[in-house]
Amino acid sequence: MKKFITCFACLALFTAGALNSQQGRGKIRGLVLDEESGQPIPDVTVKMFNPSLNMQFQPSPVTGKDGTWNANYMRTGMWTLEFDKVGYASQTISQNVVYESGALRDVLTVKLRMIKGLVVKDTVFAEAKKADQLLQEKKYPEARAILEKIIADNPEAYVLYKNIGTSYFAEENYEEAVKAYLKVYEKTPERADIVAAIANAYNNLGNKAEAAAWYGKLTVGDVRDIDTAFNAGVCLYNVGSTAEAFQYFKKSVEIDPGFADGYYQLGMASVAQGKNDEAVDAFKKFLELAPDSPQAETAKSIMEALTKK
Repeated sequence: MKKFITCFACLALFTAGALNSQQGRGKIRGLVLDEESGQPIPDVTVKMFNPSLNMQFQPSPVTGKDGTWNANYMRTGMWTLEFDKVGYASQTISQNVVYESGALRDVLTVKLRMIKGLVVKDTVFAEAKKADQLLQEKKYPEARAILEKIIADNPEAYVLYKNIGTSYFAEENYEEAVKAYLKVYEKTPERADIVAAIANAYNNLGNKAEAAAWYGKLTVGDVRDIDTAFNAGVCLYNVGSTAEAFQYFKKSVEIDPGFADGYYQLGMASVAQGKNDEAVDAFKKFLELAPDSPQAETAKSIMEALTKK
């Protein structure tokens, strides 16, 4: 079973060597719009991480006045992208980056929801950018000091507690991460990214029951990144919520059709639901993608049992 380092705090785990070896032939371009008005959003930071390579793309692209951004010379493969701007609900998605000779691939369009009633001063933006840079440099206490001062002087900037939570997550201090995330959740319980962050923190803390309860607050449609989809599926499956787990494993392979572990777990969840045809299809795909996996014999045995007349 694939184990993910959940939440975008995994950005803390980069090495200098990984950063220096980030160049590849992939490229991506995007557009960030306001969900309600449809207008482009400038100054959105796009943090990009490749879990399989443990690699961050630097410097992080930032949207221009027209809401566009692009990144070139990337390693191909599945990347986790977080779109972040103070005053908007962050969004995390998984995107497969490919090499296409000639023109850039289609524009990746993302819509962010403005947090109602939240007015953020320009000085807050400037200080928050300093803190964000410190986070990327893994200077977590220094970053938290800036963020805590911003919030103390500007209580309306409570959304920055998410960044504080992310810093604690990066230090594997999941209890403090939960406390910080909850301060955002209390004011904006509708934010799926915060619910997922809390669930991921409890999951990494080893509190599977609490993690499952928080994953249960999400809807499959809220999740666009493969890590959260897979972790939610595993956690819910382990506490017996197989119907919900099935949906999340299905979502994980929709996000990444080449995700072998997702197909294996989808097969297992299908068996638990009595969906034998779906199980066979999932195991077949798993064996195509990972014929040498330690789980290959188990998948073959289950398939034989399900197809035996």
